[in-house]
Amino acid sequence: MVNKKTITAASLVHEGHPIATQAVASDFAWQRDSTGSETQTMYFHLENGCVGFVQIAWAYLAMTTTVETNAMFYVPGHPCVFETHNGHHLKVKKESLEYECKGLKMTWSEGHSRLQVKYTAGRERSASGVAASFEFVRKSDGYKIGDAKNHVGEGTAAHYFYPTGEVAAQGEINGEKFESAGSGLFIHAHSGNIMPYNVGAEWNMIFFVGHPESMPKEQRSAATASTFHVLQYQTPEKYGSVSCSNAGLTRENQLQAVLWDTQVEHFDMALDENGSGYELPKHVLFTSQGKTVDGKHAKVVFDARPNQRLHDIDVLHEMPYIIRRLVQALITKPFIFERYEDGAKVRVEIEGQEPYTLEGVAFHELTLMK
Repeated sequence: MVNKKTITAASLVHEGHPIATQAVASDFAWQRDSTGSETQTMYFHLENGCVGFVQIAWAYLAMTTTVETNAMFYVPGHPCVFETHNGHHLKVKKESLEYECKGLKMTWSEGHSRLQVKYTAGRERSASGVAASFEFVRKSDGYKIGDAKNHVGEGTAAHYFYPTGEVAAQGEINGEKFESAGSGLFIHAHSGNIMPYNVGAEWNMIFFVGHPESMPKEQRSAATASTFHVLQYQTPEKYGSVSCSNAGLTRENQLQAVLWDTQVEHFDMALDENGSGYELPKHVLFTSQGKTVDGKHAKVVFDARPNQRLHDIDVLHEMPYIIRRLVQALITKPFIFERYEDGAKVRVEIEGQEPYTLEGVAFHELTLMK
């Protein structure tokens, strides 16, 4: 009999045990072990204003294996650049310390203290495409919620996080060369024995970087930055419409709190002007609760206004033909909406401390599969 329920990783943690635990290097190793999908993604905010991500995505669906590179680069004042390309084959070496496909290579040092990323997928296909290299220097331990595995129907979906690191980047975007430093976030996602579209009907992801309002401008840098990220999804109705969430708060490159109870509310809905057929929120309220690394109650509230459009991804359009036919039969129109917010403010409340507000910028990603 098929289990039609969702059981979250947090709910499986026995009373008296910590809900958030350390994610270690082996948690970031490729699995590629069943029907499902897997991604390794680095997100970044640079001091020159550039925001984006680079990603290797693997999937095994309908007896077909696909490998793709996905990358987004946005520099304020310039058009957003989004590139997705066939990665052909994924080569994994040295127990996942090194992996590459056509156009994208990621290499970890022993102990995962540093990650080297070389992205050439865009330039290999077009003289105007993007080429960039990054170094991500991990600054805190990784984390996961429980054993990281949410049980959705007969499958599982897991996420592992390196919540903060210093990023050094150089490359060429929109025909202009750049070199800059900033803050990064790394996420390994894996779903097993379940089609990706059956994991979540709606996904909300944010990556905020900022500083305390009270901090003088001249003291603000990547080294003094705070970050806040959320990855939340709601499972399909047939699996109970359960909210699964992960969130982390860092301060000056140290993990400050892990939050596993995030409520996401959408307001001011308006029909998408770009023709997806979806109603999209102009106002999103994130309320995350959990504990600091030393066991104090923590609450983070992000009253977001994700109104600056970066890029909309028509997922079916980007999929290989065989998988597209399969998904199209089951989902009407999967879309990913990527947005940017300047002047974002995040309220932090920690037990025994005065509440404070962070101000900065945020990358938003809303995925709808309905």
